[in-house]
Amino acid sequence: MIAFIRGIVSSVDGETIVIDKSGVGLEIYVPMSMLQPAPAVGEEITLHTHLQVKDDGWQLFGFADKEQLRIFRLLIGISGIGAKTGVAILDKIAVSRFPQIIAAQDHKPLTAVSGVGKKTAERILLELKDKFPVVASEIPGTETGEPLTGEALDPQLLAALKQLGYTATESRAFALKAMANLGADAASEALLRESLKIAMRS
Repeated sequence: MIAFIRGIVSSVDGETIVIDKSGVGLEIYVPMSMLQPAPAVGEEITLHTHLQVKDDGWQLFGFADKEQLRIFRLLIGISGIGAKTGVAILDKIAVSRFPQIIAAQDHKPLTAVSGVGKKTAERILLELKDKFPVVASEIPGTETGEPLTGEALDPQLLAALKQLGYTATESRAFALKAMANLGADAASEALLRESLKIAMRS
């Protein structure tokens, strides 16, 4: 297993870069939008890598950080998702958005990726649902599926939304709209999903 590669960028060409590692040129597929700032020829770069071994050859896929690599491996572990599709998804969707998208079960960002249809997107959402525990498991009450009502609802929804990066003002606004849409007695997970849908439309 090749955990990471550190070397000098020799060339940048579309979806691949070539890294000169001790005189050996390694061609690596990368989600270019995730490499910020964009790598320049001659600079040293470190990529966290996944080696795909196939009958017709080996391919290296590189990522700027370990979280990108983790999500890539989750994606290619899903039936029907190949490595290049995984890279394409990461090229279009920032890692920080994945918890919100998965929690909201929102297929639209995924179907915006070339080669990902609605059924594939729904399969991704379903299979990754339990892979981001910060979205659901850290919200008191969701383990039992019991609805949140009254004054107990706001603090729990606010805490979950704040953990996902929203401000206190945004979190309260999204939570209140979700309650208005679904009713205060709606299940906690449904309220969270509705809040995230509202957030992504804002």
